[in-house]
Amino acid sequence: MGIKDNVVVIGSGLSSIGAIKALVKLGIKPTILDVGNILEDDKNELLKLLSSQNPTNWNKKDRNALIKDTSISKEKSSIPKKLVFGSDFFYGKSSENAKVQSDGSIPPFSYARGGLSAGWGAAILPPSKYDIEDWPIDINDFHKYCKKVLEDLHYSSSDDGLSLSFPQMNNKSNKLQLSSRATYILNRLKSNVELKKDDIVYGQARLLVNSDKNNGCQYCGECMSGCVYKSIYKSDDEIVQLHKDGKINYIDNCLVDKLIEKAEKVIVEYFDKNSNKQTKEFDKVFLGAGAVNSSRIILNSLEKFDSTLEIKTRGGYVVPVFSFSKLKLDWPNVNTQPSLFIEFRGDGLKHWVHTQVSSDNELLLKMLGLRNKSKGFMSKIKEFIANHTYLLLVNYHSEHSGTYELKLKKDNILYTKHKKASPQFKILLASWWKLFKILIKIGSIPIYPFAKLNSGSYHVGGTMPMKENPKDLETDTLGVVKGMINVHIVDTSTFPSLPGTTIGLMMMANAYRIVDKVLKKEVK
Repeated sequence: MGIKDNVVVIGSGLSSIGAIKALVKLGIKPTILDVGNILEDDKNELLKLLSSQNPTNWNKKDRNALIKDTSISKEKSSIPKKLVFGSDFFYGKSSENAKVQSDGSIPPFSYARGGLSAGWGAAILPPSKYDIEDWPIDINDFHKYCKKVLEDLHYSSSDDGLSLSFPQMNNKSNKLQLSSRATYILNRLKSNVELKKDDIVYGQARLLVNSDKNNGCQYCGECMSGCVYKSIYKSDDEIVQLHKDGKINYIDNCLVDKLIEKAEKVIVEYFDKNSNKQTKEFDKVFLGAGAVNSSRIILNSLEKFDSTLEIKTRGGYVVPVFSFSKLKLDWPNVNTQPSLFIEFRGDGLKHWVHTQVSSDNELLLKMLGLRNKSKGFMSKIKEFIANHTYLLLVNYHSEHSGTYELKLKKDNILYTKHKKASPQFKILLASWWKLFKILIKIGSIPIYPFAKLNSGSYHVGGTMPMKENPKDLETDTLGVVKGMINVHIVDTSTFPSLPGTTIGLMMMANAYRIVDKVLKKEVK
C-alpha cells in the first residue's frame, strides 16, 4: 500500500485540523503531538455551572466572574486583548525550552490545544482571486478544498451580496439571528449602496458556529469571553471528539524542537512536560505548529542559525461609527460576534479591504456601564453614545501591512523584531475615503480610528512562502522546504501573502489540500 500509516501532525490549530480531516478521510489514524495547554480547572468549573443554565438566569456575580479579567490592551498599536473566561492561556509565552526575545511586540503564537482558535472567533471567507494572485495554486482547485473542509462543520451564513465575489461554499448553513441594530444597518446598505461584483459587496457575517437550536447560540451577549455553550467554533473541540472516537492518537505536553530526516524516516525530537528530550519516528510529518513555532522548528532542523525570516501580518484599524439615527439596543440578548461583512476594493485598492461590522460590541457597551442603570447627566451621555455608535474592524492585505523579522540563534533563542509597524498611508487614505462614501449613504459617519494595527486578529504567516521554484527557506506547493523530503509545512508559514479577508478557512483548506495531494500521490 502506498499510503504511509505512521503519520504525525504537529499542532492542533486550524491548519492542523485541516490536515487531520484529510488524513481521517483517507482512513489514516494520525498521531498528534501538541503542547496542548488548556483552561484552568477553576474556570472550567465556572463554565460547567453557567452552561447548565439559560443566560437569563445568570446573576450579576456570574457575569462578572465570566468576564472579570477581560481588558483592553495598553499597547498603543494593538487591538483589544481578548481573554477567555479571564484566562490568557492561549497566548504563547517564552518558555525555558523555546525562548523568545523581542525588541517590543512579539508576533502572535500559541501553545494551547486548538492554537489561537481557542480564543479568537471563527469568521470565515474563501479567498478571492485578487488576494492570492501571487500564490502558485489554482483558485478553483483551492475552493474545492474549502468545500471539503466545510462539509461537516456548522456554518452561519447567507447567500446574499457577499456571494457575488465570495462563493458561499455550503448550502446547509444555519443562520444566526441578527440583532435589531445589525438588521437596520444591513437594510440601509441594501437600500442605498449598490452591490458591485469585485468592487463593493456586503452581507451577514459568515461564522463557523454551531447554531442548532438545541445546542447553539443562547444569545447571552458575552461572545468576547468565549462561549460557555461551545457555540463558537474552536479546533480543540474537534480534537477532543476525534480522540474520543479513536480516530487520532493525541499526545499533549510535547514541545517539538527539531526534525531529523534519516533513511526515509523523520525523527521528531521534543521536550516532554518535565523538559526531558524525547524522540519518536514517523514516515511523514505534517507541521502545523503556527508560523512562529514552525519557523523556529525548521530553522533549528536545518541549522539555519542567524538566517532572517520575514513574517507578514495583516494591517488595519478599529474605528467607531456614529449613526445619525438611533439604533435599537437588544444587548445583552444578542450574539456579539461580528454581525456583517463589508468588502471593497478598487479606487487605488488592488486587494480587498475586509470590514467587520460589530453592531453590538460588548467591550464598548461594558465600558459605558449600561447595566448599572444609573441616572444623571453622564448616564444620559453614555446612553446616547450607545444608541448611536457601533464599531468596525478594518483589515488590509499583507502587502499593505506591517512585518516582523525572526532569527534563531545557536542557543535556541528566537529573536523577533518589528520591521514595519503600520499600514501604508496611501492605502489608509484610499480605504478611509471609500469607507466614508459607503457609510454616509446609510446615515453614518466614521470617527477617527483609535487603533492602527500591525496585525489584524492575530493573523501572521509567510515566513517560508510557496513558490513554483522554491529557493532557500521557501516551500513548494506541497509545503516542502528546500533541504527536506518528508516534512510538509501545512500552516500559514507557507502563505505567500495574507488577504485582508479572514484566513481561518484558508488555513484549514490549504492543509487539507497538501495532505490530500501528498498521500493520493503516494497511493499511485
